[in-house]
Amino acid sequence: MPYLWVAGVDVQTSLQNPSSLPPSTSPDVARFDTRISAGALLAAQARYRSLGLFVDFAWLRLNSEALHPGPAFSDVNLKSDFIHTTAALTYRLPLQGKFHAEVLAGARLWTISEEISATGGVLPGFASSGTRTWADPVVGANLSYDLSKRWFLAARGTVGGFGVASEIAWEAFGGVGYRMTDWCSATVGYRYLHEDYGRDRFTFNTDIQGVVLGVGFHF
Repeated sequence: MPYLWVAGVDVQTSLQNPSSLPPSTSPDVARFDTRISAGALLAAQARYRSLGLFVDFAWLRLNSEALHPGPAFSDVNLKSDFIHTTAALTYRLPLQGKFHAEVLAGARLWTISEEISATGGVLPGFASSGTRTWADPVVGANLSYDLSKRWFLAARGTVGGFGVASEIAWEAFGGVGYRMTDWCSATVGYRYLHEDYGRDRFTFNTDIQGVVLGVGFHF
């Protein structure tokens, strides 16, 4: 299922190699205006009877510009690429009627690449970069309820991290769908994703939320 995520992004991050920054750089993080400049999103699920495999892939590129870089630097820019891929086994519960539910367990893999550059002002300009990859265990559930033959409600939630990699990682989605045919459906809803990671001087704390528009193909 390809989908579009019209999201707002709140990111707090630090590079894992702060020694490459000027020693007189203020420890206070400048306020950044962050925008999504590119991305690709795709979800798929294969099911055999009650068992299934769920995969959700997302790549986002964020371009950030300091709103008030101050006299030290005339301009500060941050480019961030992050990829998160969730792969999980699912089990559909043997329920009867309009309500459907399946539980899932798997892992979410993150890869974060960041490049920061500053144009000289009072201080000379500089550039630094960092990359980090980690995996979080996740558990969760997919829920749906048939309002009619065509219309349905859908919800999904996962939670993970548990200190294995991230301190905590969770997401929630809720929306409404319409079955246009037996093999095609459309869904609109709202998704919230939170990630809190920090290891070896590298931190990545983000909240991403917004409207999701998706089209599903069923074979």
